[in-house]
Amino acid sequence: MMETKTDPRVLRTRKLITDAFIKLSQSKSFSDISVKDITEEATINRATFYRHFLDKYDLLEKVVEEKLHLNLGCDKQKDSLSIEETIQTVFLSLTRFKTSVSNISGQEEKETIDAIIKLELVNIFSRKLIDMDAAINADLIVKLAKWLTATVRSMSQDWVESDTAEEPEEYIASLLPFVMCGIEAL
Repeated sequence: MMETKTDPRVLRTRKLITDAFIKLSQSKSFSDISVKDITEEATINRATFYRHFLDKYDLLEKVVEEKLHLNLGCDKQKDSLSIEETIQTVFLSLTRFKTSVSNISGQEEKETIDAIIKLELVNIFSRKLIDMDAAINADLIVKLAKWLTATVRSMSQDWVESDTAEEPEEYIASLLPFVMCGIEAL
């Protein structure tokens, strides 16, 4: 089967749009950014924008997915990590990610970002748990992946909201043994 390659011009235009959006989000809240602002910053016309994205919410979703994926590292690296290293990597990535998208102020945008994060993390943890023990019941895998997702997201949120001088690496190192006790019970 032949793979189709994406035209480099399409990739460049898409990058222009996402870079413009990211730049604007550094100085404006999401609700204050318009498609017009994005197209002016990217030096493209509105029709070009709409060929790539449905609206600014679609753009937000794609940017969040891309940034989160980059923060979590490539799939090859994740595949070589133990479950403990994966939890630590995900936690550290989430703290960086949450810090980088702190300008997102609207509830709808936050819910979109949160849904994307949950889905991505459940997938990551499900794959990792299957790698650990393929004999585990599929329903249990999903439950455990959701539990790990909720746990890591809550720890990340707690660290971001705390006024502590503790580094995220220290924070996760102190809690990881307790999380691992639950996993090692398998």
